Amino acid sequence: MTLNDFITRFQLHPPVGNQGYPHNAKQSAVLLPLCELEGELHILFCKRPSYLKHHPAEICFPGGKFELADGDLRTTALRESNEELNLAAQHINLIGELDAYWTLTGFEIKPYVGIITDLTAIQPAEDEVEKIFYIPFSALRTPQNWQPLPFVRHNKPRILQGFYTEHGLLWGATAQIVRNLVKQVSV
Repeated sequence: MTLNDFITRFQLHPPVGNQGYPHNAKQSAVLLPLCELEGELHILFCKRPSYLKHHPAEICFPGGKFELADGDLRTTALRESNEELNLAAQHINLIGELDAYWTLTGFEIKPYVGIITDLTAIQPAEDEVEKIFYIPFSALRTPQNWQPLPFVRHNKPRILQGFYTEHGLLWGATAQIVRNLVKQVSV
């Protein structure tokens, strides 16, 4: 799928609906960064350093908690993208948003979908991002590439879907946000 194919599908279909459960959540936002490499749509991912206290070595999108100075979650996503990737808002073409995703750990994550217009502008902040990498959207939308990940939370068995990459396991909220995006453009 090319970037133009994606944009057409993304704009034709409304979000698929909220996932998770409503509760008194801490608000946060992420940028779901898209780009086209060699004529094919890709999603940019970050891998967090292993020494971090929260979510060490996990694969994620640039993003974080809402701060009052942000004013809105869109600004949170852009601010965090700048802090983590040194990517200024002028290099991001926001094309829309997905429904919020509620995590089992008490966060509401609002994903904003944006096209990175200048990949050379990306300079990961070493204290927040160990590396960045790209996964073709075609691989992420292939159901056979996703694996069930059983686990227990509060004595209740659950199953999440995970996607193995050469940089580690894509799972949890980031994986579910990707899956929600795939559902939205595959309608």
